[in-house]
Amino acid sequence: MPGTLEVNAGFSKDDNYGSQISNGTLDGGVAFGAGYYWSFAPKLNWGVEVALEDLGSAAFSNPLSGGGQVSTKAFRINPALRIELSPPAGPSFFGQIGAGLYNVHREIQLDAGGSTDGSDTKFGGNLGAGVSFPVAPRVRMNLLGQYHTVATDGESTMYLAVKAGLGINI
Repeated sequence: MPGTLEVNAGFSKDDNYGSQISNGTLDGGVAFGAGYYWSFAPKLNWGVEVALEDLGSAAFSNPLSGGGQVSTKAFRINPALRIELSPPAGPSFFGQIGAGLYNVHREIQLDAGGSTDGSDTKFGGNLGAGVSFPVAPRVRMNLLGQYHTVATDGESTMYLAVKAGLGINI
């Protein structure tokens, strides 16, 4: 069965006040990804997504260790289920749910010199909604917002990603 190849790019932002840095959230960064979806019912598609999402960086100060910069990125691969909520002709709204493997990488650079980094590869999930517009007979433009939660050690990592992309029916 033919499917749809999608590529997208946008913005992602940390949503945990104090989980990555004690005095606030990260400033956000670039997110991009790709996915392939197959239709298995008139309004249901399933597929696989791969994405790299930069949650941003922020400066911090600590009376013991001094100041520095912390940055976090998330790489994920997960299956997803997409449910179309309106007719496929013209603009259509959809909901999406996915769960899979996330690798959350955090790096800390100290102003006094030195750095530390670490990563957690854990199970996570996402929930999203979007709208899709036809731009050519076999091409659609998608706007998608997704909320992610990852069961990282300590406090869970939560973030929001908003992306625009193109889907090509193959």
